[in-house]
Amino acid sequence: MADSRKPKKPGDKKPPSGGPNPNEPGTGSGSGPFPWSNTPKPGNPPKATPRPGFAWKWNGQAWIETRLTKDERPTQTLPEGYEWVWDDATGWGFRQTPTDPVDPADPIDPVTPTEPPGPDDTKQIATRAIAREYLRGLFRQFGFGDADITTLMGQVEGWIQSGLADAGTDAVLMKFRDTDIYKRRFAGMSELIARGQAISEAQYIGLESSYRNVMSNYGIDPTYYDSPEDYARLIGAGLSVREVEERVVAAKQAMNPLVAAELRQYYDVSDGDLTAYMLGLTNEQGLRFKADRNEAIRTQEGIRGIARTAQIGAAAERAGFSMDRAYAERLAGTSVGATIDPFQMGTLAQLEGEFGRARRVAERETTLAGIDREAFDQRDALAAAFGDEQARLASERRARRERARFAGSAGTAAGSLGVERNL
Repeated sequence: MADSRKPKKPGDKKPPSGGPNPNEPGTGSGSGPFPWSNTPKPGNPPKATPRPGFAWKWNGQAWIETRLTKDERPTQTLPEGYEWVWDDATGWGFRQTPTDPVDPADPIDPVTPTEPPGPDDTKQIATRAIAREYLRGLFRQFGFGDADITTLMGQVEGWIQSGLADAGTDAVLMKFRDTDIYKRRFAGMSELIARGQAISEAQYIGLESSYRNVMSNYGIDPTYYDSPEDYARLIGAGLSVREVEERVVAAKQAMNPLVAAELRQYYDVSDGDLTAYMLGLTNEQGLRFKADRNEAIRTQEGIRGIARTAQIGAAAERAGFSMDRAYAERLAGTSVGATIDPFQMGTLAQLEGEFGRARRVAERETTLAGIDREAFDQRDALAAAFGDEQARLASERRARRERARFAGSAGTAAGSLGVERNL
């Protein structure tokens, strides 16, 4: 069996440690496009410095920046000569500290200035310093390393000097979200925005952490979740943590040699990366789906159908039944087949047990059909087990004829015994 792991990319890094631990995977339904049970809990606010007059507060789902009330004085340190001041309309802000009036000195001869004095820019300097501190912390929260942060701060410095941050950091963030480095870091965001399901960067990072924990818990090779692009298509597809876990289970079962063989035979999957294929990230040729080519990753139902058919084929082969894709899909499409959940780790073992019993039925039916000189396909025993009415009725007819033959043989033997006794 070919190695199912994808090649390690140059410069790949180990996955970061930590992150929320999903005690219970989200269901992905009834709470918007994503479950947030795996976001950070109170006591672990973001390390980024909040905007002036704001503080990190837990809203029951995530840490958000919340404007401070009049009774909640800001804790950020202001430059010397400035103080916090409350405004009923705008909340907390800061101003230059008023000074006590000084008695006028003796008059002196006026001096004609050589040029008019410029405006006092001390407040502007303070505002820009706070913006730099806030943005630096935010970039670190986004997962950028020191080298990237240095590059980013050099890029945004021009925006700050142009006055873009003088009224707050929102304008700088909006401009940053339009850069290539942002679009690479949050590559799944554009698909969400296009569907009207936009989320915050904090929620996006929370999903990455939850996906990472799921894959790690199931022993998936770290090369599948060690960079933002590994998560981007899953997040962009709007998959809940539970749905990702289901795909991981299907990928784990695809590592079974029999299941892998059926995937290659039925769907012409290359000998490359079966794990990525079952996660829905690659096509049959092992090529990754690309958002810039408008290629949507495989749907959850698509993954379910592929996994169910391959597992049915694998269990049939183990029991000695020869089965092509069309017949496996026929069984998967029955009322009984629809109850098979390929996203459960024990499903394949259960199928193998059922097919083992069908094997014994098929051998008995072959003998009976031979006595009746009747054509019989051993796979009809599988069809009967999967709810095929015609196959079930044919099996019952053969059983009735066998019982009749047995009853006739028993009657003949009893009559012979009576004749002997009369002698």
